[in-house]
Amino acid sequence: MTAHFPNASGKTLGYSPQQVDQLINRARAQFANPGSHSLNAKSLRTAQFDLVPGGYVIEAVDAALDRLDDAFAVQDVKQLVAQLGEHGANERLIALRTLLAGRIGRGPGKHFARVALWHKGYARNQVDSMIGLIWEQVSGKKSVPVAILRETTFKPVWGGYVENQVDAFIDKSVEYIQLKESLGA
Repeated sequence: MTAHFPNASGKTLGYSPQQVDQLINRARAQFANPGSHSLNAKSLRTAQFDLVPGGYVIEAVDAALDRLDDAFAVQDVKQLVAQLGEHGANERLIALRTLLAGRIGRGPGKHFARVALWHKGYARNQVDSMIGLIWEQVSGKKSVPVAILRETTFKPVWGGYVENQVDAFIDKSVEYIQLKESLGA
């Protein structure tokens, strides 16, 4: 079954329709049978697609994946509560908070490893600003919408932070916020 996304015009690059359709079909199967464990929020969040001329419009697919991510997060929390109980799910929330707080506590300019000076990574000052925002959420001072974390981009600079470390931290932050919201904590 194919997904219903608009295609990029002409030679404009978009996501590979075959790869997107495959992921969407896995998502449909997961929703039809929640116990199948064929897909979860994390694997959905980290999905990557080849760029091809005339592929699916990137923004449309990304918006749909964000909505699916939220739905899968709720499903994942239900499964977590079923497996571990409410207490176990709350322990997972505390463990995520501790993990995030540990990274945040390293201080500006030191939150993540830096790439070599002759390579580009994420701009440290921009990432550090995002870290401050995430701290507001983790410390309970302010609620941060997941969309802000998903939509933020960082300027590539020489000697910046290692991108995959920052991306993994943001994924854990999204997981924390979704778990917290789903548990009503």
